[in-house]
Amino acid sequence: MWLNKSPSGPSVKFACTNINTTDELKLTGNCLKYSRPLLSFDGAFDSSPHMKLIKEMLVHVFNTPKNHPKSKPFIDHVLSFNYHTGKIWFRVYQVVNQKEEIFTEKDDVEKLLLIEVGP
Repeated sequence: MWLNKSPSGPSVKFACTNINTTDELKLTGNCLKYSRPLLSFDGAFDSSPHMKLIKEMLVHVFNTPKNHPKSKPFIDHVLSFNYHTGKIWFRVYQVVNQKEEIFTEKDDVEKLLLIEVGP
């Protein structure tokens, strides 16, 4: 996989392994079309100059452009990038509101959960 900052920016080449489709994994998820992702990066992306460059390239590729006409004003999924054993691991999580009834002054308390919906 190639990432490129056009027209004269840097490029990064990745060797992808362990590619699975969501149909193979039977993961459920219902992220809405044109919703914005929240990007989450491991602390290792700030450790060295080349990792900072890779982080910036991933932000440009996976982030929604500012004031895009089709983007929705909410976030319903998280893209997680983790660096471990010399590899970048990519996961997709859906943000789900779960209501809990707790017998206190507040009747309903909303709790946000992350459910993995894709590799």
